[in-house]
Amino acid sequence: MQSIIGVFDRILFGGALLACAAAALLAVMLIFEVVTTSFFTWSQPWAIEYSGYLLAVILFAGSGWALDQEAHIRVSLLTARLPKRFQAALEGVTVLFGFGVALFMAVATAENALRSLGTGSVSVYVSHTPLALPQGFLALSMALLALGFLNRLLRLLCGQPALPARSAPAAVESV
Repeated sequence: MQSIIGVFDRILFGGALLACAAAALLAVMLIFEVVTTSFFTWSQPWAIEYSGYLLAVILFAGSGWALDQEAHIRVSLLTARLPKRFQAALEGVTVLFGFGVALFMAVATAENALRSLGTGSVSVYVSHTPLALPQGFLALSMALLALGFLNRLLRLLCGQPALPARSAPAAVESV
């Protein structure tokens, strides 16, 4: 079980790196848009389109890693008053529910991307981006979130705590 969790940790860290790269690309793209619009009155219509695509990747690709780090917002007003065994049971139920929702979203977005690929759908913007590409990244991001929930569930079943806050899993740090 430990080796599976370790593999999932590395995959989730890769998702966090993807989210970081998307955030950096979004920042550069928006700075470019502000500069060209402000100083040259030359707007980049693709910036609006691609910022939406990148935002979706940023929001979900790193969420599985954040879940493993317990970096998501946790409302402990109720759970802090429960006995420890009930806290663990409640967390298990909520993680299982989150996994189901994220898995459903991953499958639905993957099916949507495949449908767009099959029909050749493109965006309504001037770039005519094939929609299967951003939809595929969204499906991947949702799958990473589902994997994060699954990894958290495995940790709960094995009695392991969440990862301590650090920059990378041990196997990634040694590379």
